Amino acid sequence: MTRRVLRLLGWLSALALVLVGLLAVVYVAIDRSGKKAMEGPALDLVDRVREDGETPRRVVGWLDRVADATVSVRGDVVSAPPPAQGSVCAYGEPAGRPGLQLLANRGYSVGYDNALPGPRWAAYRVSPHSGQAPPRPSAFRTDRRTTALVRTEEYTRSGYDRGHMAPNYAVAVCHGAEAQAETFLMSNVAPQLHALNAGLWKDLEQRIAQRYVERYGEVWVVVGPVHAAAPALRFGRIPVPEAFWAVISEYDEAEKGVRAVAYLVPHEEKWRDRELTRYVVSVDRIEEVTGLDFFPALSPGAQAALESRKADRAW
Repeated sequence: MTRRVLRLLGWLSALALVLVGLLAVVYVAIDRSGKKAMEGPALDLVDRVREDGETPRRVVGWLDRVADATVSVRGDVVSAPPPAQGSVCAYGEPAGRPGLQLLANRGYSVGYDNALPGPRWAAYRVSPHSGQAPPRPSAFRTDRRTTALVRTEEYTRSGYDRGHMAPNYAVAVCHGAEAQAETFLMSNVAPQLHALNAGLWKDLEQRIAQRYVERYGEVWVVVGPVHAAAPALRFGRIPVPEAFWAVISEYDEAEKGVRAVAYLVPHEEKWRDRELTRYVVSVDRIEEVTGLDFFPALSPGAQAALESRKADRAW
């Protein structure tokens, strides 16, 4: 009886290997759209495992690399020169909105709208780091370079967190304590509901600072709020954003080009979401809702190619 069971298991194992081999042959032979169709169910399973919050980090890292090898996650690389060495913002700060004050800080920069008042965008670069951050500063400070001079007290009892645009942790581990302290300037702050600030948005920030850096090395990030022409909600003079966005890019040395993914997240009480792909949009969509022009130093053709393509899945 045991011999029969072992023989059956042997045949089943051999059949499984044959099926895997056949699938591999089919995968290699089919076109890009066919590959994406085959990858979908497998990546859905991978996502459930790596995003469940309990999978060991080492396993998550291995699954990230498995996903990166797929056409669906890898996406398209647009031919481009390397970004300037040490640049905070790959291929130039966002353009398209006249009148913004450019605030250059250690480790990040901000496009600030004194009339709003608030940041329209913040840009920062992350790179391999030790993961050790200095102690978190205890207080936010008015940015005396601005004419708006927003005070931290203006947020008191507003019902909203002082939401960092350039994040405290990522700037701290990559650029040091002085740079971290500058992320607590009020020019780097927008109102965020607490669940989003401490939940989904923080998860995205940590994903970039840890997992993206481990996978891609240097990563360039631009983030910001979405404001309607006439914001529906304000507390005092501070407008409440309708949504938040992030445009993330990395340069591929092997393929001599850049690729990007963009996220658009509604301003809602959202602690967690394992399906980050639901927030993926094209860079063109972010330009539409913000009035900004990303990657202005790229050629028009490279910009169009990079910005029009929505990534198939979250990185």
